[in-house]
Amino acid sequence: MKCFHGGSILTRFLFENKKRGYAMRKLLLGTTALAAAASLSTSIALADVSISGGYEFTYSSQDSGIASSGSSFDSFSDDSDVKFSFTNKTDSGLTVGMFVALDGGAEDETALSISGGFGKVTLGSDDGIGDQLTRTAHDLVGPDALNDGGGAVKGSGNLADDNADLITDINDANAITYQLPTMGGLTIGASYLDAGSGTGDNADMTVVAGKYSFESGAVKGTLHYGVNSIGGATAGAGSKNSNSMAIDITSGSFRAVLAKAESDVTTAITTEVTDYGIQYNVGNGLTLAAVGTQIEENTGGETSDVTTVSAKYNIASGLDAYLTYHDYDYEDGTSGTSADDDGSWTHVTIKASF
Repeated sequence: MKCFHGGSILTRFLFENKKRGYAMRKLLLGTTALAAAASLSTSIALADVSISGGYEFTYSSQDSGIASSGSSFDSFSDDSDVKFSFTNKTDSGLTVGMFVALDGGAEDETALSISGGFGKVTLGSDDGIGDQLTRTAHDLVGPDALNDGGGAVKGSGNLADDNADLITDINDANAITYQLPTMGGLTIGASYLDAGSGTGDNADMTVVAGKYSFESGAVKGTLHYGVNSIGGATAGAGSKNSNSMAIDITSGSFRAVLAKAESDVTTAITTEVTDYGIQYNVGNGLTLAAVGTQIEENTGGETSDVTTVSAKYNIASGLDAYLTYHDYDYEDGTSGTSADDDGSWTHVTIKASF
C-alpha cells in the first residue's frame, strides 16, 4: 500500500516515530540540563558571599636625633588588603563560615569557623583571642598608630613592644580558638597554638582573654583582660608569660582608653607598657586623638616615652585622610651611648575602603 508521497505506510510510520524519539531525547536532555543548573544554583545560594578590601597610601617623615649621612628620613609606602568571606546556615542551626584575607596580594589569613548555641570555634590562621579581646590606647589612632607600624623608636633590645594590648599573642598563625557565648555582657575565650613537633619547637602558646561590657546612663564601657603562657622552646627551658588589662569608656563624642601590659622577654627581663589616650569626634567628618605611652624594662635599662596626636578626616564615603605625629624619647640604659634617640615621626595617609 502506498502513501501519497510514494512510500509505504509502514515506512512512513517508522520515520515519524523516529523523529518523535529524537525530539523526546532533546526534551529529556534539555530538562536534565535545566534541573542540574537549578540544583547548582541552589547549592551556590546556600552560602552568603561577601568581598571587602582597602588600600592605604602613606607618606612618612622622621626627624631623628641620630645623624645618618645621606639619609633623607622620608619615604612612600602602601598597603592593600582583600577579604573573601563565605557563610552557610545549616539545617541543624549551625553557622559555618570561612574567609581568606590577602595582604599586599599574598595570603595573610585563612580560617574556618563553626558557631551555634555552644559558642564559636575557629580553626586556622587567624588572630588569637587575645588580639580580639584586649585593648590599647593606640586603638584610638588611625592606621599609623604604634600598634599598626607607626615607626616610633622602641629599641632593639629588651623592649618587646610599644603598645599595651596583649604583647605576645597569636597573630595570623595556625591555631584553635574557642569563644563562649556572651553571658550578661561577659565574653570569654581561649586560643591554643602548637609551635611544632621538633626538639626546638616546644614554645606552645595558651591564651585566655575576656571582655566585660557595662553601661551607666550616657556612659558605655568595657573592661579587658588577657594572659598568654608560652612554653620553653626546648625541653626543660623556662616558660614566658604576657598579660594585659584595660578599660575603654565612651560618653557622647568622647572615648578614653587606659591600658597596661607586661611581657617576659627572657625569664629574667620583662617589658612593661602603659598607654592612655582620649578621642573626640568633632563632627563634620573630623576626629581627633591624643595618646601617651611609656615603655620600659623592669630592670631599669631601656626606656621609651612616646606622645602621639592624630586627626582623621572623612573626605567621602569610604575615603579617609589621616595625619599622625609621634614624638619619642628613647634611651638604651647606658650613659652617653650613641643609640639614644630623641626625635619624631610624621605620617600622612589616604585610606580607601571597599
